[in-house]
Amino acid sequence: MHTRRARYLLQPGEPLTLPERTVPQVVRLGLARTVLGLDDARILTSPAVAIPLPRYLDGLPLRGAAGTRPDALRFPFMWLPAPLRERFEIDTGETISLESDDAWALRVVFEMWGSRLYDIETAGWLDVLALYDLDADDTATQQRIQAWWDGADDETLDAIDLSGALVPETDEDSDWASIASLALVDSFDKASMALSAVDTVALCELVTDGDLTPLGTSDPARAVSSLVRIARTRFTSSAEVSQLLNHLQARCDSPGADGPRLVDEIIPQLSEIAQGLWTAYEPVLVEVISSFTGDNLAGAGAESR
Repeated sequence: MHTRRARYLLQPGEPLTLPERTVPQVVRLGLARTVLGLDDARILTSPAVAIPLPRYLDGLPLRGAAGTRPDALRFPFMWLPAPLRERFEIDTGETISLESDDAWALRVVFEMWGSRLYDIETAGWLDVLALYDLDADDTATQQRIQAWWDGADDETLDAIDLSGALVPETDEDSDWASIASLALVDSFDKASMALSAVDTVALCELVTDGDLTPLGTSDPARAVSSLVRIARTRFTSSAEVSQLLNHLQARCDSPGADGPRLVDEIIPQLSEIAQGLWTAYEPVLVEVISSFTGDNLAGAGAESR
């Protein structure tokens, strides 16, 4: 049995929560498709979480999901045990609803961080396959994994189970990550929007100055449309903001939209929206950063086990 760690999208020192920037987060979605092999329907993103995660359908294992890369099975989040795969029911006393994508994603990364399956100093994930003496980079091993993924029997792969690391031994310990995620999901969402607002203002300035490189295009119309589209996915705090961004998106995507005119008319409005959101949510960002550190999170996870 070997203990190895493997990187997935993040840089050393980056936490699993609060994506630091909007554009890298957009790029990470594309990288996740490449690294994991999953299509968009099986990839979950959240403004409160720094990495795209696999989407588990109906609480079932991922095994058999089309396109999955065999070497992606080195990552612990590809092997979630049932208590983490399944969504909690949230009972408010008046209604019962399933745990949201954001709360679920936060719960998963809290558990992984608290269990030290993710190491923030190195941005390394525990290599699950290496624990079973399997080399994810070996071609023969990849073929073996693919055969098992497609339904073949394999005693070693059948035995992989992360319950010991991720499932608490007692009921008293079982709720820490869920309680934390439900309590903090709104704050993390707002703090993430504050960070996104800073990036959006900076990107608006670049587009105004004619630098479209960060948006991956040389076409002003496409750059403006892409930036508005990103903002629509990040700024979901109010119906009024969403309605305005939808209106801006419709103008960007109208037939014959003129790039320079979009830059002159749309970008100032988008920048103003982002500046307003920064003003609204910057205090939440400061509070989250000052009160919820990586050491606190790791300690909470350690104490629960």
